[in-house]
Amino acid sequence: MLTVLVKILGIFAIIVVGYIATKLKVLSHEAEPAMVNLLIMITTPCMIFSSIVTKELDDSISGKVTLILISAFAYFIIMALLVIPISKRIFTRTPREDIGMLMTIMVAANAGFMGFPITKAVFGDHFFFLIVVHNIVLNIYLFSISILQMNYGQKSSFDIKSIGKSVLNPCVVVSLVSMAILFAGIKMPDTLLDVTGMLGNVTTPLSMIVVGMRLANSKFIDIIKNRDLIIASVFNVLIIPIIAFLMVNWLPFLPSDVKLLLVWTSAFPCAVIIGGVAAKEGKNATLASEGIALTTLMSLLTLPIVASILSSIYL
Repeated sequence: MLTVLVKILGIFAIIVVGYIATKLKVLSHEAEPAMVNLLIMITTPCMIFSSIVTKELDDSISGKVTLILISAFAYFIIMALLVIPISKRIFTRTPREDIGMLMTIMVAANAGFMGFPITKAVFGDHFFFLIVVHNIVLNIYLFSISILQMNYGQKSSFDIKSIGKSVLNPCVVVSLVSMAILFAGIKMPDTLLDVTGMLGNVTTPLSMIVVGMRLANSKFIDIIKNRDLIIASVFNVLIIPIIAFLMVNWLPFLPSDVKLLLVWTSAFPCAVIIGGVAAKEGKNATLASEGIALTTLMSLLTLPIVASILSSIYL
């Protein structure tokens, strides 16, 4: 447990570096979009590719891929439905147009942007492979079910074609291609693996620096005045993971590493992409951005605890 805690605190120390560098004007706010594009378009796909294609395929891996895909789909559908009656009870004074956004903040998890590097650093290559598989379903949720949540009780501009394009982002495409290569038994050239491996290693420090930049550019005085946002954020980083644990821990057909993964992915803060999706849908993008910032800040405390508890239970 102590080893896991030390690893994750070391990663979060890089967030502090990004925060301080932004406050001291070493890094500018204008640089963030370019750094995010570098992560999404190059370093993260390289990390995914090099980690998957170097893995040795066996029957247990094939079975776990199926289990994760089915379990993740079930998880997002159940959670999306579960937060509806909960939101009706706790957000009684909230403007109706914001209830859907708060529901999305409660369920959406940053298990890709933050999840990939942290999982690889803390739990190793095996769990990184599992979270890559999980991320395929997560992307489907983020660009489909989450839109329905945002538009809860309102008219939705749900467009299947645009959603399909969004779901097939570089990380998902590379994940699918890499798994096809793995299952086909194709051996990649060592030079290609060396290059993608080196580029992939950039992902963890770069992504944590970007998180620090975002926290530095957030107005926390305004955020902590919003009672409903605080409640939704507590659900995101604490209550939802507890519910996820109670959902999967007793299931005898799920191996321990899959149980760990499902609970672990539920513990990450609100997904960064939700801000962009909200803006595209014409919803309260400011509320979404505040939720991303607050849950990310809270996760600096909760994620090390969750990682330590899960490692002691399942590893």
